[in-house]
Amino acid sequence: MKTPIKVLALVPYPLGQTPSQRYRIEQWQPYLEREGISLDLSPFATEGLMRVLYRPGHLASKAWALAAASTRRSLQLTQLGRYDAVLIHRAACLAGPAVLERAIALSGKPVIFDFDDAIYLLHTTSANEPFGWLKFAGKTASICRASTHVVVGNSYLADYARQYNPHVTIIPSSVDTERYCPRGKQPSKKLVVVGWMGSSTSQTHLEGFAPVMRELFTRPGVELRVISDREPVLPGVPFVWRPWSPASEVEELAQFDIGIMPMPDDLWTRGKCAMKALLYMSMGVPVICSPVGTNREVIVHGGNGLLAATPEEWVASLDTLVANPAERERLGAAGRQTVEERYSKEHCAASFARVVEQTIERKRPVAGYDLSDPKAVSEERSMSRN
Repeated sequence: MKTPIKVLALVPYPLGQTPSQRYRIEQWQPYLEREGISLDLSPFATEGLMRVLYRPGHLASKAWALAAASTRRSLQLTQLGRYDAVLIHRAACLAGPAVLERAIALSGKPVIFDFDDAIYLLHTTSANEPFGWLKFAGKTASICRASTHVVVGNSYLADYARQYNPHVTIIPSSVDTERYCPRGKQPSKKLVVVGWMGSSTSQTHLEGFAPVMRELFTRPGVELRVISDREPVLPGVPFVWRPWSPASEVEELAQFDIGIMPMPDDLWTRGKCAMKALLYMSMGVPVICSPVGTNREVIVHGGNGLLAATPEEWVASLDTLVANPAERERLGAAGRQTVEERYSKEHCAASFARVVEQTIERKRPVAGYDLSDPKAVSEERSMSRN
């Protein structure tokens, strides 16, 4: 019988809201519990902080809420003795240098650091762009150095993490294939729904794609449907917008006939984990995606989805799927099979459980980096501004 393992999981956001946590740590928790690994999930941000964080202005409210959250997080250091290890997802705090992360490492507890975006780059919403430096994006390198083991979502992020820590494991973000599964389509349906679902942050990618979509969605019988937390700005593009909610997202996805994931090719998007495409594919919805980052690892063009790099390729791919229901069904079924075989929550959670067990067994001391060095904070600040 395995010895029970208790892990303090420091996550940035309230539970059940943000894709990064939901499709990784939160989704793996039930499986880990069955394996004897207990996760004590501790969000940094409260619901109140989230209500103001991504809205313009409200500087005093943001400052007060961040200070209160940082104080609560600091007090948790007194409870580390109750746990066998500490899991840090993205960062222990939403703002500031890696002070708490270094303190946790100095406590001697094994630290597992998990991230699924290129969080070492400065990436902000327009509402908080002037204060983006407070994220101290450069602290990601410090946390990698301080950690016993680093878990990342794809090979691009692994290449970055291995610059600072040799103990790196790739575990993709995963899908609950029981919840996200194909639904029956209406056989007499004449309208072809081309869908996009995501957050307001990634919605900027869709909005930047507007010039191409002006041609794509002038066709009769084709509707662009956007499911997100804010109405998109798509000049000249007809669309239907519906607000996202966790309660309705599966039924909204089930109404898509085609799922799209347009993205620019830049340093930030190369670190994305193809989660949008995986959700479409899990629902049996055929996908058209930009050949950027993990999309190229997940999708075999013409095998389980379509990749489109140029406006001409996007138009051709959409025309092919709109006109051919049988091809939509074939690609949708192949996409579902890909998710079941490689990206299910059970498959990914099992990999994570092995990492937790092996990390605790190894208890590697941090070497080659002075965690108490005051120069570390200035290094993080400098990296964050580059």
